[in-house]
Amino acid sequence: MKIEREIRNDHLARIEGKAGVVVEIGEKINARINVTEGPRFFEVLARNRKYEDVPSICSRICSFCSIPHKLTPIEAIENALSIEVSEQTKEIRNMLYFGNVVESHALHLLLFVLPDYLGFADAFSMAKNYQDLMKKGLLLKNFGAMVQEIIGKREIHPENPVVGGFGKLPEEKEIKKIIYGGKEAVRASIELVDFMVEYEYPSFMNMERNHLSIKPYSGYGVYGDEIVASDGNKFKINEYKNNIEERVIPYSFSKGSYYKNSPFMVGALSRLVNNGSLIDGSAKDLLNKYSNFIRADNCFANNFAQAVEMVYFIEKIVEIAEKIKIKKEEKAKGGKSGHGFAVTEAPRGILIYEVEIEDEIVKYMNVITPTAMFLPMMERDAENMARGMWNNGYRDVELIGKKVEMAIRAYDPCISCSVHAVKK
Repeated sequence: MKIEREIRNDHLARIEGKAGVVVEIGEKINARINVTEGPRFFEVLARNRKYEDVPSICSRICSFCSIPHKLTPIEAIENALSIEVSEQTKEIRNMLYFGNVVESHALHLLLFVLPDYLGFADAFSMAKNYQDLMKKGLLLKNFGAMVQEIIGKREIHPENPVVGGFGKLPEEKEIKKIIYGGKEAVRASIELVDFMVEYEYPSFMNMERNHLSIKPYSGYGVYGDEIVASDGNKFKINEYKNNIEERVIPYSFSKGSYYKNSPFMVGALSRLVNNGSLIDGSAKDLLNKYSNFIRADNCFANNFAQAVEMVYFIEKIVEIAEKIKIKKEEKAKGGKSGHGFAVTEAPRGILIYEVEIEDEIVKYMNVITPTAMFLPMMERDAENMARGMWNNGYRDVELIGKKVEMAIRAYDPCISCSVHAVKK
């Protein structure tokens, strides 16, 4: 096939990790996203380790996602060993997880996305003209980080959450600090949602697509044991291999995932598509006010969905903090051997862990991350953007390349999480 144009970018800007994109424009238009971050073999590193050491290893998969990669293996191990934690532990873990989502969404929207919307090369250039916007973004980022530091005892790679509970429980004065900071953060997050409705989505991306998310245990939560799809299908987490197929991508260090032999989306937009009716508080008001911005057929709606989620999760953190009365408790205990699964909602979408434990030693672990799941769909939208612009008369390769990057950034890919390998 004669290639009429080739767009090649070996390093995508403003995403987490290292990846490039190649778009070929000829008789057909196709896009390949090359994940160049080297494989990191965390599943292999976890083998033959005591189960209590494994969550600390897994949290090093990524600094952005260290909380999901800490709490999800903990949940899988507890399920394998029939460990039942207290309601207090569940609520404190929710606060910790929600804090991570808030910080991650704030960093993505303020540093990676809004420079695109406002026509700047980066956030530093944008800050010169939009100081108030950057202050709001930093306030939101810092609030999420504070919650993680108070509960995890360290903002990144926290060691305080452990199998069966926590090493140290937060003090009353720390909970009050979360409440005070949260109320200011709610106001900033609502203003950010109002700001983001100024921007329309490129129609080139419009296409029917499947969205996968968890079915939360309660409310619009991040824990569950069932995965639901926007086509009406649902399945328990222990059936994930029957429904989500991982395939090796020959030109990439990341695998790609398929549902019913097709690409699919996960993440904030998928959560709102499947579970938006569970939203309450100010976020529900915003969803009602701006319902036309939650577009299931357009990946750019993921940015707006993240902004709405920040409002919801900050309010939930404050709500839990105002209700909780911390009391001392022992860590829960269970058996020594078992086979367990867990699925949670990381900022970028569903995160799956499977573990097999024999006599307290992990013998097998498998991880499927959100970026590995949506990678084939992300490539399809990169093609959609290039095709739409080309068919509409655009011939500036540099401009098309920039728009393709914007489509990729809408997914908020986390490349460090995506590279893993396992052989049983």
